Amino acid sequence: MAEILLPEKQEFERRVDAVSQRISSISESNTMAKLLHSNFTNWLNSSAVSPVKLTQDLDEDKNGMISGDEFATLLGKMTGEKPPEWVVEVVFSFVEADTAKGIPIADWMAFLAASGLEVPDSLFVAPVIITGSLLIDKPEIQVGESVTITASFNEPVEAYELKVTSSLGESENFVTQQAMMDSPTFDEFLLDGNNAADYTVELLHLGVRLDTGSFVITEAPAVDPEPPVEEEAPSETESVEATEPVLPSSRSFSEVNESLAAMRLRSETQAYIASCGSHDLQFTVLSTARTLLGEGPYKNGTTLTCTGDDGTVFELMTVQDEGRAFTKGEVCNAVVQPFAWSVALRRLVCLER
Repeated sequence: MAEILLPEKQEFERRVDAVSQRISSISESNTMAKLLHSNFTNWLNSSAVSPVKLTQDLDEDKNGMISGDEFATLLGKMTGEKPPEWVVEVVFSFVEADTAKGIPIADWMAFLAASGLEVPDSLFVAPVIITGSLLIDKPEIQVGESVTITASFNEPVEAYELKVTSSLGESENFVTQQAMMDSPTFDEFLLDGNNAADYTVELLHLGVRLDTGSFVITEAPAVDPEPPVEEEAPSETESVEATEPVLPSSRSFSEVNESLAAMRLRSETQAYIASCGSHDLQFTVLSTARTLLGEGPYKNGTTLTCTGDDGTVFELMTVQDEGRAFTKGEVCNAVVQPFAWSVALRRLVCLER
């Protein structure tokens, strides 16, 4: 047979414990099973045979499995006569194996260990030590902006955990499965700055902290309003026109973007956005990132950086849906609702509707 290779020692020991418990459970209700295991254990201890030599001799067809016939041959050498079939079935039940299919080598070695033999450390696969790092693109942002965070690992991971704690005493945990990662060793996502505070980010794998990082969210600075400009009283004709406001939804998406870019006050942009209608757009995806601290259905969704047909670049927060995946260069259609103006990016942030 090929060289015996067992799983990591910690995993193997868990299997040995499970086999030991099963042997005890079966032996409590089956006197013959208890006697069979006792005799087998005594034979192993008195023969001084190594588990490797015993296994290699026993696996006659070299297929990495201990069959019922192969084990029956071993029992025949112990007792001097071929054992009845039920005896083999009882022993196989200790490791939940079928005599027709055989016992996998790893389970057979666990059975030997549960019966008192010492398994050499050289047979175990060396444990894989996972290391990871966090990269936060900005140490400080303002309320309403986003920070990009990347997590990277030295080996593929099935999942990882992110813990975000604020100086306000709030804490959130996010578990990401490999299927939702950009790759098995890398992931990028966005954290939205909704509340001003100091934030600590911890990267965890199987409960072990791999790295930490931090950033600060501050309130947007107040901007002194410009002094009001006195205007002449409008004529009757002008007054009528003033009472007929132009609805923002009647403007093109690029016009909305240009209007917001020209505004100086955050309160002005928010008031304008609140009055904006939605737009049915076709756009091309430039890049994607996961949105962790988005609100409601957008939490754990995807934030897209997009360009419209007219060349307008904007951010689009999409609703969480594990069945959806966006790719760079993909052309999409969606109804979008202006949500916020990013001062840092000079770009409109929208919500998918």
